[in-house]
Amino acid sequence: MFDITWLFVRFGGILFVSGILLDVEIIVLISGLTLLHMNLGLRTILTDYIHIEKIKLTLLFLVRISSIEISRYLLELLL
Repeated sequence: MFDITWLFVRFGGILFVSGILLDVEIIVLISGLTLLHMNLGLRTILTDYIHIEKIKLTLLFLVRISSIEISRYLLELLL
């Protein structure tokens, strides 16, 4: 059960608790790790539970587009 996804999730939690009010770079890093966590989690759920390939590819494409849009809105919020 130990893989890179597990490591990213734990690392993001440590950074979130320790440095939420320290610096803008920490907030950008935390938001990036949150988006990565969201993207990896949704991709895992879709690949595990959706078995029709056309629907799976469509939903994976929508997850990728939504993560791009959310990151764009976060950058607009910070700037």
